[in-house]
Amino acid sequence: MHRPISDQAGGNKGGKGPGGQFGRMARGFAAPVGGFPRQDQAKPADAAAEGEASPTPVKRRSVKERKPKRGFTLLELLIVIGIIVIVASLVLAVSSSVVRASEERATRNTLEVLTMAAEEYERTVDRRVNYQSGAVAGGIVTDPIPTAANGLRFDVSSASPLPPANTGVAAWTTLASPYGTITGGLPAYSLLPFRRTVSFIGIMSESPACAAILQKLPDAIFRGVKPAANTNSFTAVRHCIDAWDTPIVAIFPGRDARLVADATGAADNPNFIDKDGTVRCDSEWGSANAQGGLQVSCRDRKILFVSAGNDARFTVQAGTVYTPSNDNLYSYQP
Repeated sequence: MHRPISDQAGGNKGGKGPGGQFGRMARGFAAPVGGFPRQDQAKPADAAAEGEASPTPVKRRSVKERKPKRGFTLLELLIVIGIIVIVASLVLAVSSSVVRASEERATRNTLEVLTMAAEEYERTVDRRVNYQSGAVAGGIVTDPIPTAANGLRFDVSSASPLPPANTGVAAWTTLASPYGTITGGLPAYSLLPFRRTVSFIGIMSESPACAAILQKLPDAIFRGVKPAANTNSFTAVRHCIDAWDTPIVAIFPGRDARLVADATGAADNPNFIDKDGTVRCDSEWGSANAQGGLQVSCRDRKILFVSAGNDARFTVQAGTVYTPSNDNLYSYQP
């Protein structure tokens, strides 16, 4: 059994005092200056195991380590603006092409309806539409006037003297000009194709079957001609316009060619006979600035309906030569 520390340190019982044999051992247990630490101030060794983690010191950045906030540079702004401009131009290009395609599709639908009405009219009268041509320089003469002797009949004249009957319009001059003043294009100097087409539409409108087909067109397309440019009223003279507000015109094939002389006159020049057996008339190949020809030939004796397209020009002038405009729309390819 161990003895108390006090006895080992040289107490009265068996100790030999400070100079005894246990004096050196007693000095080893002397209390440190300030005394022993209190038990409640000491942190147990297993505190971390009990979930009492020591607080993490906050690391503060020095002034040199702090990065200042930076804005966009001029180069970056120019790049962003350039990208926006490119995207906007692409969107505009796509949207304009979509609108153009929609306008062309609407105009082709109008051409198709006009073709259906013309074919219905020819079925109703049981013959094809006859067109009386005017004189054409180069060998085509004016078609003879119908008489009881020659038995000729023409539905549409090269230069219709009057608007369609029963419309209340006494003369062409009382109507507003259907075309703008376009230099170098057919509408600028010739109203003959417009008058021929309006006359033919008037003839078809008298047939109930054809009128029912024409009524399929919207009023904005199949409408009356204005008596004056600056008015909102319309006459009973009707025409059809395309998606660009330009009147559509009809190109008529000529009469049947006379291969030999007969009661109607001498034989026709073989150089002016088309493949379908009709003569080349002024509506097809007449002088653009005089007879209003569009410099195309009809095929299979079918009437050709033409839209001037986006540029509102049926023909393009290069010196004294006229050629069809590239953006013309046709009811069939001539």
